[in-house]
Amino acid sequence: MMFTGQSINLSKQERVRWFLLILLVKLVWLLLFTWLRNPEWNPKLAVGTLGLYGGDTQTYYYPVEQLIETGQYYGICRMPGVLPVYWPLRQFMNLELAQQVIVILQVLFDSLATLLLAILAARLFQRKSAFTAAIFLSCATTFVSLRSMYLLSDSLCISALITSVFFLYQFLSENRKSQLVYAGIFLAWSIFLRQISLLAIPVTGLILLHHFRSSWTKAITAGLILAIPLAVSLSAWTVRNKITYNRWVVLVPPLNECMKHYTDDFAAIRSLIIAMGEDYQPWSAGSAADWFFRQPIAHTTNTPFVESQYTSAMQLSDLHKLRDDYRTLTDSVITPSEYDSLSESVTNRAQLFKASYEKEHAFDFHIMNRIRFLKQFFFPARIDDIPFPAANRMNIFQKAIKAWSLVSLWLIHLVGFISILIFCLKRKWAFLLFALLPLSFTLALGWMGFIEQRYLATSFPFFIVLIAGAIGEVLKETNKKEKIA
Repeated sequence: MMFTGQSINLSKQERVRWFLLILLVKLVWLLLFTWLRNPEWNPKLAVGTLGLYGGDTQTYYYPVEQLIETGQYYGICRMPGVLPVYWPLRQFMNLELAQQVIVILQVLFDSLATLLLAILAARLFQRKSAFTAAIFLSCATTFVSLRSMYLLSDSLCISALITSVFFLYQFLSENRKSQLVYAGIFLAWSIFLRQISLLAIPVTGLILLHHFRSSWTKAITAGLILAIPLAVSLSAWTVRNKITYNRWVVLVPPLNECMKHYTDDFAAIRSLIIAMGEDYQPWSAGSAADWFFRQPIAHTTNTPFVESQYTSAMQLSDLHKLRDDYRTLTDSVITPSEYDSLSESVTNRAQLFKASYEKEHAFDFHIMNRIRFLKQFFFPARIDDIPFPAANRMNIFQKAIKAWSLVSLWLIHLVGFISILIFCLKRKWAFLLFALLPLSFTLALGWMGFIEQRYLATSFPFFIVLIAGAIGEVLKETNKKEKIA
């Protein structure tokens, strides 16, 4: 067996003290973001005093509201991940109070998950220094703490996934099947909150196979036990969808069914943008998506494209025409027949441009653009979701927090990759299996061009675990040299 022994055992009083310390820091971050929030923030996007709505908030919470009002969970596009925490609150609270309590619960769960992450680091790497380092790094950085103030699924998903991995390690070190059941429950919940957590399943399978490498029967048995909560919950969701909508939908339907703006023409242009190695996020100022979907048509200069990206079938003038025609679809009133004809034309041209780019810039398409996506993902030029004013209207305190948030994101990723290199050089293969947890999210999504920072936040805590372990390794080597001297 691969994992045995525990280097740190905290008493109940110590766990409570550490939890309260972490909670205090997390609350300070929440209050700072609330206090320094843009005073011009749309009141309709604020959840009372503490929280904020995101662009997708209603898609998570409206179905639960419909369950309360009609007895029927509405829709098929969002799995009911927030239902277990939000529905009970709404039984005795009004909507605004319940949603503010959700923000507090997210901070509490984030604090507990941070403590579990630190214990995991200490026990995985057999170093008490890893415990302290994990807590310090988690509390000093804002990237995950920030998610708690938004009424989305990200904060709960990250905390649930951390909890699942913690219980998985507890099973590996103690061989108690109840821990494996808990790991399965929290893994299933994280998947219901955000389906991106599915990427943790193959990594979990590899960890079990390596741990029980001398007995495949034990590995398969453990995998089946771990899968039971997910199998049961997914079966219930799938059957519900079949009964309600007469469709076999295991997770959620395709995007074009769930997002009104995700038309064939929009999807074709979005696919073209990604193929060319550009940022598909319309809210990213100056991006190709911003140029296509948001900037006024009158803006004909400062295009995000360069001459080396053009093809025999696609020049800058063709992209301008494509943009103009797409915006005619979205911004103008035309007859249904005109709309259908123009939409088909936009879709066909975007697909033609993409095919010509793939053919004439094959190396860029297959290799260089993927590397650029990963670079933008791990080391972005901006930090999203911090609710501060524009840079020219921020005070020095706001600028300092935003700058630190960006720099700390770069540092965690940089040092995280250095940590992976250290484990490679030391041939710590078991630790590298856990390194696959953050890498499975970031490499898969970054390679496909899906570089939203919300996705990146899922992997961030596990980079911290790796760094904490590397710090322990470095301190161990330093102590050895001091003893020799």
